Amino acid sequence: MILAIHTLISIVIAFFISKYVKKRFIQSSYQVNKQDLHRLQAIIDENQFYKMLFRFSLHKNNFRSSFLYFFIFNFSMPVLGYVTSILLAKLMVDMEYTEKVSNTNILNLDEFGISFLEVERVFGEGSLNDLIHSQYAPKSKKLRALNVLSTNISPANLRIIKQTLSSTDDEIRMFGYAIIDKAEKRLAKNINKELERLKAADNAHNLHDAAEASKELAFLYWELLYTELSHESLNEEFLDQVETYALISRRHYLILLDEIVEENSQEHLQIINTLSKLHLLLGRVYMKNEAFEQALTEFTVAQELLDNDANFVLPYMAEIYFLMGKYNIVASILSKLQSLSINSTIYPILEQWKRA
Repeated sequence: MILAIHTLISIVIAFFISKYVKKRFIQSSYQVNKQDLHRLQAIIDENQFYKMLFRFSLHKNNFRSSFLYFFIFNFSMPVLGYVTSILLAKLMVDMEYTEKVSNTNILNLDEFGISFLEVERVFGEGSLNDLIHSQYAPKSKKLRALNVLSTNISPANLRIIKQTLSSTDDEIRMFGYAIIDKAEKRLAKNINKELERLKAADNAHNLHDAAEASKELAFLYWELLYTELSHESLNEEFLDQVETYALISRRHYLILLDEIVEENSQEHLQIINTLSKLHLLLGRVYMKNEAFEQALTEFTVAQELLDNDANFVLPYMAEIYFLMGKYNIVASILSKLQSLSINSTIYPILEQWKRA
């Protein structure tokens, strides 16, 4: 009699606990069903008894396996098992685990069904960077390489040139310093020139010159940041200068735009194009300050000013959404950028985002 009562209690408790813990398990979905089918195919050569036991591990049989487990658990430990199984079930449902990315979903490039364009370095294995830092390369070639880099003062080129400042060769070190010094002086000279022009325009109440000078100042301060010629301690101050002069220039150009009677005239189109560039510049400033919502607003306006024919804005918007973690929007934006597909370096990345 006691055994029959104990068996009945074990069955009842196991049944209700199994119903309760069902909420902890995924019952059915396309991915889960596909995974279960794959697991069954993996044991197709096993014996029938093994297959029968294995089926209890499938997601759709979670209730059965839970019921069997709790019944055996309760039956094997009278009274104590009742309380323990209830506490165990509550713990299973209420416990939360730290989320871990266990599946990175790395794309298999073979799935694309196409071959990417072959990307080669422009200078082959004898790249300028390797050439300048090679201890075996002749000094004359290193100086020629530095001279080539000096014709295009970009962040990448400047990083290579700055590395020569620690060179043990005096001639190479001094040449690298001369290139950087020349670039800094050029920017400083142009900034002083535009500051004087802005001051004169304000005194003469010349709105057009004031707008032009403010625009040039905004872009010159941005170039200081972009080319990394400015000292790191001054970056924040220069960003403020870029924003200040860009806002001043935009305000002046909006006034000039209202004064134009004939729309779609050459002057009207030039101001629209300039305003679009100013909005783009402000968007990049806000990106650096991690004010993503403000940056998106500026980029959207820049695009709308050119009747949505501003594909150069979209990569910045994609970058913002990536930083915000909105990857589905990134894929949507990049799928619209057909012009990027002609860039052999970016093309593989673009295809992965489009097909991910």
